Amino acid sequence: MESVELSEFVPDFEAAVGRVAETGERVRITDGGEPARVLLAAGELAELEHFAQRAGDYGTLPRIRPRPTDERWRPFGPEEQGPYTRFVHSDGVRMTFRRGHEVVAELKSAAECAWVDERARLGRQGYMSPKQAAAFEEFLARRPPVGDGIAWIAESWLGDEPFSVLDFVKGREPEEVALAYGADPGDLAAGLMLHEVRERDLRDGAGEFMRVLAFGGVGEWTWLGYLSDDCGGRLTPPPAEQVKLVSCACQAKYDFRYCRDGEYQGPYPTEDDLGPPSSAYQINWYTPGEMPFVPDAPLGFLNVHIRRAEELTHWTDPVELFFAGLERALGLALPRQNLTTGHVRCARLTA
Repeated sequence: MESVELSEFVPDFEAAVGRVAETGERVRITDGGEPARVLLAAGELAELEHFAQRAGDYGTLPRIRPRPTDERWRPFGPEEQGPYTRFVHSDGVRMTFRRGHEVVAELKSAAECAWVDERARLGRQGYMSPKQAAAFEEFLARRPPVGDGIAWIAESWLGDEPFSVLDFVKGREPEEVALAYGADPGDLAAGLMLHEVRERDLRDGAGEFMRVLAFGGVGEWTWLGYLSDDCGGRLTPPPAEQVKLVSCACQAKYDFRYCRDGEYQGPYPTEDDLGPPSSAYQINWYTPGEMPFVPDAPLGFLNVHIRRAEELTHWTDPVELFFAGLERALGLALPRQNLTTGHVRCARLTA
């Protein structure tokens, strides 16, 4: 990669921009001999940004891109050299170079360019052509639910029964998660069962069910059920995937949250990841027959599974259909008979 010192590039950018425009090769801009910025073709940057936006939250780089803070040089207005026009961004570091009506090159800080390169690499790993992606999504959406699934619980859940909050944590052992949520270690050691708490409440009126945490494992997921949304543990490191479903029957409000590696996946896209995270998606916004999420949203991958649930299942209520879509997309399940009869493990919450 050719290198140009910043002090030489600023007053005379035509040669470097011309090289990038004609060859597509990058030019490294150094400051005191140290890499500071990168000049690259606009077409290459467009491709990198495309894949970087689709990289999800995987890898070691932070989700928020590094933004330049160097403001030593910020001229007013565009500057022309030969066939090229330079437009300096407000931070004084990023620059856009145009030839006629065509953008030919972009200047980025070295840190931001490295960030985009790495995220684009991660995004490309899962790339399929539109035809391949459509066929693969069809295959995934046709998968049957794991075990009993979760759609069966939707009707009683809308009345906060048996629990108003259902959490699913992927890849962690049930006892580990229960302890992180504040479960009494003594109850775990004793193997306390949910039906025992119910029977004791009916006999003694102890009200222990209100502060009990039920839990278990199905497939790759640990599930947890409890009544207070104040409960909830912080797992370190964050699990690969985590789902929270919250019912508030008195407000007819039913929330869905999905996280990957501790990062909340909002229902709507944000520009450059700078916008505030959207609030939890309210399941009652979903209308059967319509896509609940725009395709570019972090949750857009759920659309095909929810639509397939509409076509292939016997469920009719919107919450049941939404749950049936989650079954197919994520493999969520609850043990229907054992949970209904109370033959699942539980523990009282210590806080």
